[in-house]
Amino acid sequence: MSVTPLETLLAHKVINLAAELSGAEKRVAGALIDHFNRRTGQCDPSLNTLADLIGMSRRTVMRAVARLERLSLFRKVRHGGKFHRNSYEPIWSSFREAEDRWNARRKFRKQKLASLNVSPSTGQTRHAEGDGHGHQTCSSNSLYKTLAAKRPEESAVRAAPVKGLAAKLPRKQFEASNSRVPTTSSANVARIAAERRWSDNLRCELSTKIAVYGAIVDFIDEPLRSAATEAELNCRGAGLRLVLQRYCDATAKMEDRGE
Repeated sequence: MSVTPLETLLAHKVINLAAELSGAEKRVAGALIDHFNRRTGQCDPSLNTLADLIGMSRRTVMRAVARLERLSLFRKVRHGGKFHRNSYEPIWSSFREAEDRWNARRKFRKQKLASLNVSPSTGQTRHAEGDGHGHQTCSSNSLYKTLAAKRPEESAVRAAPVKGLAAKLPRKQFEASNSRVPTTSSANVARIAAERRWSDNLRCELSTKIAVYGAIVDFIDEPLRSAATEAELNCRGAGLRLVLQRYCDATAKMEDRGE
């Protein structure tokens, strides 16, 4: 049976893609395919010829040929002619099987990548009537793959005329009028955080002066606590500075009075 040029091209492809072959083994295999005569089936280059053409030692060529035989890519036949050189027969079925395995890997990877573009869920293809918007379950989901049709209420909302304050005010003024105002709870949280911050700073600052720390804690009354918290809200670190300044001023007045 004659060998077509397509089969020799396929053999070169398999040799280049074979992960189990070293660089020297790939070069020897490519040289053997290049010496193969498709019309006569003859392929009997000498080891010296291969070594000279590839640029490696004769011993390296012999090891590469033995490796190619073990992998069932070539069959070596010893004959009496041609100066008792070996004849090499490519095992084309092995090359075709390797090509099939390569194509199967490519097909599997293509299907794997395609499956990442949609949600793995096999449930309903669109939101149920009256169902609200929910979080996507797959980061690469496409909106129009999981929601087949636009919900009628969404189009009605978009088409509804603008009324009320939005129709009377320019866009910038309307957006400013609708800007989010901090709630009472958020303001309380900020004050609590500010008070904790300056009190923690006070404790750290006087961690080695227990007596002074106790005196300052006794000195702090409710007005000073509120003032320090307000200062801390305006500027980090200002609460501690205010408490220390008030304490120092009060201590100085007491010393002037001789108390």
